[in-house]
Amino acid sequence: MARRRLTGLRPQTYEHPLDAQALNALQKTSGLETVVRKCNEWGFERLLRVQLTGSHLRVTPDSVPEVHEKLVAACDILDLPHLPDLYIAAGDLNAFTAGVEKPLIVLNSAIVDRLTDDELLFVLAHEIGHIKSGHVLYYQIAEFLPVIGAIVGGATFGLGDLFSTGLQIALLNWKRMAEFTADRAGLLGCQDANVPITAMVKIAGLPQKYDGAINPEDFIAQAREFKTFDADKLNWFVKALSTMGQTHPWTVMRASQFLAWIDSGEYEKVVNGQHALPAGTGGPPAVAGAGFCTQCGRGLIPQARFCPGCGVAVSGAAAPGNLQPS
Repeated sequence: MARRRLTGLRPQTYEHPLDAQALNALQKTSGLETVVRKCNEWGFERLLRVQLTGSHLRVTPDSVPEVHEKLVAACDILDLPHLPDLYIAAGDLNAFTAGVEKPLIVLNSAIVDRLTDDELLFVLAHEIGHIKSGHVLYYQIAEFLPVIGAIVGGATFGLGDLFSTGLQIALLNWKRMAEFTADRAGLLGCQDANVPITAMVKIAGLPQKYDGAINPEDFIAQAREFKTFDADKLNWFVKALSTMGQTHPWTVMRASQFLAWIDSGEYEKVVNGQHALPAGTGGPPAVAGAGFCTQCGRGLIPQARFCPGCGVAVSGAAAPGNLQPS
C-alpha cells in the first residue's frame, strides 16, 4: 500500500497526554538529576552499546536487506533525519531502543520470524517513535536504576534504596505511558489500524500455529471493553503494583488507547497533513541547555546533538564524556 511521508512531523502532534503527565511527574521526582549525572559519569551508555553491538547481528543493506529496507521506510515516513543502527538478537517477541547520542534498535529474532512485513514496519516505527520523542535517556535510566540503587544503597547504609523506590515507580509509570506515544508513531508508520492489532495479538500470546487465523475484530472488541479500566482511572496504589516486573502497559490497554486516538479523529488529521512545521521555518539552531528546541519546541535531552523532533543541529552541545544533566 502507498503510505504518506509525514515530512516535518513533530512529536507533539501525536504525543499521548498520559505520557506528558507522567514525564512531568517524573521530572519533579527527587533524585532524578543525581541519577542522570551518575549514568553519565559511570559511562553506562557506552557500556550498554559495547554489550549490544558485541553480541548481536548488525542489519545492513547487504545483511538481512529486507529488514533494513523496512527501517529505511519507517525513518522516511516519520521523518527521522538520522538512520539508527539496527541489530537482531536471539529472543522472543520483543524489540527495544538504546543509545541517546547514537541510537540503535534491537529486534529479537522471533519478531522477524513471526511478524508480517507490515507488522514489522509497525514495530520499527514504534521504536523510531521512542527516538523521535527523546525517550531513550530515561528508558536507559529505568533499566539501570536497580543497579544504581544497590550501589548507592550500599554506600549509604540502605538509604539509597529508599531514594530509588519512589524514583523507580515514577520511571516505570512514565515508561509505560511513553509506550502509548510510541504506539501512535507505529500506527503513523504503517498507516493501517489492523496492523498494530494483529501484531499485538501475537505479542499478547497467540500460539504460532494460529497466526494465519487471527480475527482482529475479536481483539478490537476486547480492547474497547477494556476502556472502563483505562490508565488514567487507575489509582496510585494500582499503578505502583502494576510497575512490579512490568516495563510495558498491558497489551489490551495499549490497543484501547490507540483505537481511542483513531476514534477521536486526531490520527486522521496527522496523516492528512496537520503535522508539518510552518512553511519557510529555517529557524535558528536548537540551543543546548535551553531544555527545548527553538525551532519546533521539542524538549531536548542533555546529550542531544540534534533535535529529535525536527532534526535541526543543536548548538553548544557538550562534548562526549563531559555531558551535564539538564
